[in-house]
Amino acid sequence: MSVPGQAAAVDYGGQVKRVVLGILGAVLGLAGLGLFAVGAILLTVFGTDGRATVPIGTLDAQDGRAVVVTDFQISSSTPVPFDESWFDLQLQVTGDDAHFVGVAPKADSLRYLQGVPYQLVTGFDSSQDVIKATSIPGDARPSPPADQTFWTDQQTGTDVRVQWPVSDTDTTLVVMDEDGSTGVTAAVSVLLTVSWAGAAGIGLAITGLLIVVIAIVILVLAFRAGNDNAQPPAAWPAPMQG
Repeated sequence: MSVPGQAAAVDYGGQVKRVVLGILGAVLGLAGLGLFAVGAILLTVFGTDGRATVPIGTLDAQDGRAVVVTDFQISSSTPVPFDESWFDLQLQVTGDDAHFVGVAPKADSLRYLQGVPYQLVTGFDSSQDVIKATSIPGDARPSPPADQTFWTDQQTGTDVRVQWPVSDTDTTLVVMDEDGSTGVTAAVSVLLTVSWAGAAGIGLAITGLLIVVIAIVILVLAFRAGNDNAQPPAAWPAPMQG
């Protein structure tokens, strides 16, 4: 027989279950969203093929016979978020006319251009697509660059890519006409290839979505557990008939 004003028995086990499921669902949901965000960033930056292109600026040496970049260096002492063997770095040079593009140790390239007028790059402003350079005077005409043997990589054309080493040594990029004549205009971009970035981005995005779906299911179960364990308040006893 119910006593007036007596509260219904509380199902503490059901309440604990609801709280645990709610916390688990929230944690999984946040983790899933985080994984999805990381995957989306990787895909946005590198795409599905794992390649990212960063425009640097335009090289312009109307009165010089070459453009020389000596300060664009990525060394093994530079902090990077992953091992250097995991990525490939190239420089892409494009222009209306065919150019010779070579990569060489700084000492060798400057020795080759001794007495030759050229533009020495002193800074980059990628936001304005401008490369700052200083004119180095001279009156000599260099021998054909393709005949030199000190280049670590060399290409000729209107759209070429050369391998840029990740090392502690000073490395120089030299852009010039095939015959060493005056007038050099070309655009330079950095190509970074991370072979695993595309697959990792897709995997993280899919995994994140799956975890979010699981989190939603758990939160629904937590909500239902709370409703199932709710009990109506005890009814007042019917008045006794005299």
